[in-house]
Amino acid sequence: MGAAALLVAIVLFLTMRPARSVRADPAARAATPEPWTLDLTGSWRAKATTTIASSPPRPALREVVLETDASGNLVAVSAVLTDPGRGGAGAGYVTVPDGRRRIQEISQALSTAPDGAALALDFIPLPGWVPRRERLWRGLEGMRHTPEETTYLLVESVERDYLIQAGVNASGFLSYVYLSPEYASGRGTDVLSRVIHPGSENSLRGFRNVVWDLSGAADFVGLQIHASISEPAGALDRLVLRR
Repeated sequence: MGAAALLVAIVLFLTMRPARSVRADPAARAATPEPWTLDLTGSWRAKATTTIASSPPRPALREVVLETDASGNLVAVSAVLTDPGRGGAGAGYVTVPDGRRRIQEISQALSTAPDGAALALDFIPLPGWVPRRERLWRGLEGMRHTPEETTYLLVESVERDYLIQAGVNASGFLSYVYLSPEYASGRGTDVLSRVIHPGSENSLRGFRNVVWDLSGAADFVGLQIHASISEPAGALDRLVLRR
């Protein structure tokens, strides 16, 4: 009887105790795949020879650079025409986060030296055919009574040979154009806005008339940008930009 009672007690104990939870092996869990994205951050470049109509026609070189963020939005663009023996022309823009600080510093400097102030316009990538020298700048448009009221400035170098203009916006949009003496015209007037005219939503998916009618779109399979550009001088040129 005692043995039978012990056997019954053991059976009841085994059947009535709570089931032990089984911990899943982390390695056995199905991993959630990360969403796939294409990082388009980079510098996209191209060069193309062109022909300038003259007597006789002469060769020249165009260079285009696009800087993009991860989503493919254009954050900087530059285009340069090099005309050997005659200099050339270049233009572009860049976006920065400190536009308000820059415009206040430039406005303050111009207000104290209206005939020419030394400015730190470090965003202008001058090519080798533009002489390296200390330059003074004067304001053409945008000056207000105080630096705090100023939201846009168009400035021009005071030198009489090479024409260089820059636009500084409180939003952080900085633009520039530089021209050798053979290409310079309209000194003392706004040359910049005729060259720089990007749309509000330009990206690698498609952009129009960014600099001197630079237009194009990206081939995301081959990671190439097919573009065309006209002006300054020469005919319409086609380029393929690669990162």
